[in-house]
Amino acid sequence: MQISEFASTRVLIVDDQEHVRRWVRSVLKGAGITDVTEATDGKGAFDIVTRKDERFDLILCDLRMPGRDGIETIRSLSPLHLDTAIAIMSIEEERVIETAGILAEVQGLHLLGTVSKPLTAAKLTPLLERMREHETQRRSPAAAATVIEPALEHELRSAFELGELTMAYQPKIRMLTGEFAGVEALVRWNHPQRGLLSPAFFVPALEASDEFSPWLTDFVLEHAISTAGRWRQSGRELPVAINLSVRAFDQLDLPERVELYARDAGVPAEWITLEITETQVERDEIRLLDVATRLRLKGFNLSIDDFGTGQSGLSKLHRLPFNELKIDRQFVHGASHSSTQRSVVEASLALARSLRMTAVAEGIQQRPDWDLLVGLGCEVMQGFFVARPMSEEGLTAWTAHWKSTAGERLQ
Repeated sequence: MQISEFASTRVLIVDDQEHVRRWVRSVLKGAGITDVTEATDGKGAFDIVTRKDERFDLILCDLRMPGRDGIETIRSLSPLHLDTAIAIMSIEEERVIETAGILAEVQGLHLLGTVSKPLTAAKLTPLLERMREHETQRRSPAAAATVIEPALEHELRSAFELGELTMAYQPKIRMLTGEFAGVEALVRWNHPQRGLLSPAFFVPALEASDEFSPWLTDFVLEHAISTAGRWRQSGRELPVAINLSVRAFDQLDLPERVELYARDAGVPAEWITLEITETQVERDEIRLLDVATRLRLKGFNLSIDDFGTGQSGLSKLHRLPFNELKIDRQFVHGASHSSTQRSVVEASLALARSLRMTAVAEGIQQRPDWDLLVGLGCEVMQGFFVARPMSEEGLTAWTAHWKSTAGERLQ
């Protein structure tokens, strides 16, 4: 990390102990950060951030403080809709610190992470790197979509009619061997004014529409399976995972439609995995059971995505014919430093093994988490540690490069 890289960063330290604030200042100074303001409790922090023209890039907040503690501080900052990154530092037990972090996130604050005291350069560095990523995303065209009005109906219609929707592909890797295991297909919207938008900014609106939801289903199926077909014609395998809304499973002919796309593209059924998020499983169970079982009978794979974030329950998971379990990124990212997250990952892997399901870890961004998941016996991964989503052309170049360098990169 270049010392001057964060020299312009403005930091607010919220802690009631002077010696702690002094220590944190010294750690920040070691990273080249000298523009530092202090507050002794939450009330003081609130007064500072609400001053006219006052803006901070990072707030480092303690939990146990007299007057207004860290939880009360989080509560008071939430209505301000700050674009400031926040990190929680405390001597409390790990579960308490992590729960406070979850509380900050659900109240709309941008949480960089939680750290146990004392703050060190090793703990500060990943926080600053995440802060930099947040700044980059905030300034991107896609980020601007978070503050615009929902897309109008004619814009959504134009997206299909004018070919503005496109697909990106994120590689998946077999963890024990480093071999390329396929891709997850992700839809993007190349908006003429707002730039390239990620699914979070438009897919919910499409899925909520009785008209557009089937269009989206057919678009992602046709394009992702066609890509796999082109790869097969060139002598290469491309197993592809496709996200589907649970509303797609309301259509009893979904198995036949997927089968038709696969047959037209010349793609074996076992190369195709259909993903549905755990939080969506609570819908019409009879119809879901019907369609899901017929998809499996035709040889397609079914994956339960974002596992651990919903309330489906083990009985629901046992009743549906999933053969892949994807562990959500909120448990995977940082699991090497969190005993709580590690416990969730270990339990998910044990469940996958007991149900004879393939386990996929999503959201691996750093080497320690990769090493942990390898040690725990996870089979497949995807995440920025290996590759970000890319175009079909980019994927072709990436796979060739990965085959030649994977061994040395993962040693």
